[in-house]
Amino acid sequence: MAKAKRDSLVFYKALSIIAIAVALVAVLQPYLKSIEFSPALLPISELSTQGYTKMDVQVSTSENTGVVILNSQCWQLTASTELTQVESIANGLEGKFNFRPNSHDLMKDALDGLDVEVVMVKVIDIQNNTFIGRLVLKQGDKIVSLDSRPSDGIAIAVRTNAPVYMKNELLEQQGKYTC
Repeated sequence: MAKAKRDSLVFYKALSIIAIAVALVAVLQPYLKSIEFSPALLPISELSTQGYTKMDVQVSTSENTGVVILNSQCWQLTASTELTQVESIANGLEGKFNFRPNSHDLMKDALDGLDVEVVMVKVIDIQNNTFIGRLVLKQGDKIVSLDSRPSDGIAIAVRTNAPVYMKNELLEQQGKYTC
């Protein structure tokens, strides 16, 4: 009986993941098709890394919490986030794949299937103790910058070898100088 219940849960979990993938493809494809690259639609500042520092990504976990650690030269920023997010980032950093894909694996597969490149992830602000990020995507000559939780953007970036940037002003305010 327990095996049947477990098999049923696995089936419904797999069905949910497939539904999410179909929804992502359905939502993302028309959106990317409708956007032509032009400065009027996407400010050049979205693509510029001037005023930003490229960060290296590490993670740390304890029993119930996770920490994303962003390092660059003499600066380090740590941010607490959900343990599942940190585990997903760690899996991406290690190139580790679970038996079933999580939402970040699924997003990477959807982007690959649509021939969409992850250009970069930018951590641009903090509001109410919550970091704000942008996920910059490119398909052919079309570019889009999406609002993203930095932990989601980073989890996707580490799977696609895309760089992660942090706004210098934010790094100086929230980070720690280590030199």
